[in-house]
Amino acid sequence: MNRVTRRTTIAAAAGLLAAPALRAQTAAWPNRDLRLVCPFPPGGTTDVVARLIAAAMRDRLGRNVVVENQPGAGSTLAAGRFAREADDHALFLSQIASHAIGPALFRNLAYDPETDFRAVTLVVTVPNVWVVNPRRVPGGDLRAFLRDAKAKPGERNFASAGNGTSTHLTGELINQLASVRVQHVPYRGAGPAMTAVIGGEVDSLIDNLPTALPQIQNGNVVALAVTSRERLPDLPNVPAVSELGTEFNLAGFEAEAWFGLHAHRSASDAVVARMAEVAQAALNDPAVRQQLAARGTTPRGGPPADYAALVTRERQRWFEVVRQGNVQAD
Repeated sequence: MNRVTRRTTIAAAAGLLAAPALRAQTAAWPNRDLRLVCPFPPGGTTDVVARLIAAAMRDRLGRNVVVENQPGAGSTLAAGRFAREADDHALFLSQIASHAIGPALFRNLAYDPETDFRAVTLVVTVPNVWVVNPRRVPGGDLRAFLRDAKAKPGERNFASAGNGTSTHLTGELINQLASVRVQHVPYRGAGPAMTAVIGGEVDSLIDNLPTALPQIQNGNVVALAVTSRERLPDLPNVPAVSELGTEFNLAGFEAEAWFGLHAHRSASDAVVARMAEVAQAALNDPAVRQQLAARGTTPRGGPPADYAALVTRERQRWFEVVRQGNVQAD
C-alpha cells in the first residue's frame, strides 16, 4: 500500500468512526429546555414570529423552548449578550437589524455577526410597503410621486420607524438607485410614524407590511408600492417597486426584512444540523405556515449554508447603502 492510499484509508476509517459519535451527540441533544432570545419587546412582529417558531419546535423536540425578550439598541445589545454566553441550548432570533444593518452602522459592536454565531435557517421574510396620506399625495401612484420628487428635490418626504432602521434604509436605497431625494423624517417607532402620516404631518411612510396592513385596509392610508420582488396576495392591486423598471433604475428591486435562527459559535455541527432539521420541520407544517402568513410574513426555511450566505450578502449590501448615504444612527 503506498503512502497516499494509506492516508486515504485512514481518513475513511476515521470518518466511519466519527459518524456514530456525531449521531450519538445529536441523539443526546437537547438534554434540557432551550432558550430563544428575541431582541425586541413583546407584541411586535419579531416577538410573534419568535413565539410561533418556539412553540412549533417545542412540539417536535419534546422540550420547552422559552422565548426571552431582550430589547435595546435595535437588537445589538441582545446579540452582544448572546455572543458572550456559550450555550448550545440557546437560539437567537437574528434579523436584518442585528446581522446586517447594525454591523453597517456601528463600528464597535460587542459581537462579530460572522464568527460569534452559527447560521441555522431563515425563518421568514417580511416585505415593506410605501404608504401615503391621500390628502397630501393624491392619486396613489409611486411613479408620479418619484417624478415629483425628482423635479423638486427634498420637498417630498417619507417617515420611518427611526434612523438606521430597515424601513429608513429601504427609502435611502430607492433614493440612491432612482437618483431622487425624498427627505427622510425619522420617528421613534412605527406607531408614531403611522400616526404622523395619518395626521398629515408627513407625506408618506415606509413600514413593515404586518403593521401597515390594517391602516391600508381601513382606508387611513393608500399603498403606493410593496418592496417585495413581486406583488403580494394581501395587496394584489398594489404594484411592486420593481415594476417602475428602467426609468428609475428599479427593475428587479427587492428589499425585505428577514428573521432567522442563529446558534452560538460553540454549538457543534451535529447540534446545528439538528436545530435546522427541527426548524425546517416546523416551517413545513401547514398550520405553522398559515399562522405566519396570516401575520404578513412569508415562511422560508432552508439549510444553514443558505442562510449564512444570505446574511453575508445583506451585510455587504446595507453597508454600501449606509456608506453612500452617510447614514448615522441616533
